[in-house]
Amino acid sequence: MVLLLMLLGGITLHAMRTQLSQNLQTVGDEQHYHKDYWQAHSALEWGRTQRWPKAEGWQCQSWPAEQWQSCLLRTEDNYGLLSGRGEDRALSLWRWVSLETEVPQAAAHGWIDFCPLATPAACMPQNGDTGL
Repeated sequence: MVLLLMLLGGITLHAMRTQLSQNLQTVGDEQHYHKDYWQAHSALEWGRTQRWPKAEGWQCQSWPAEQWQSCLLRTEDNYGLLSGRGEDRALSLWRWVSLETEVPQAAAHGWIDFCPLATPAACMPQNGDTGL
């Protein structure tokens, strides 16, 4: 009987250790996502405070101290698409902005978490585009 209880206890401990390992991986992944999300959000808000000269194509500005990058693509009728992300991070956030002045003004209901452009290649600055 004692051997049976020890066997069941060992099996239970092994199952709990396996479940704990899986949960730790999930928590780690979630922490990375939240860090990426808040870096992208901060970069997007920082980009809204910058002055963006009138130019065609993507323009990017970086803040090395915070490792943020914000990029702006001017579209028609004084509107643009502003993106923000942490440098070397995959997650980007997007916002439609009004460009009546050099400093972008957030468009109402313009916040989105995916690139709205037709092709994924159009969503990122090309290698030839330089940051300001």
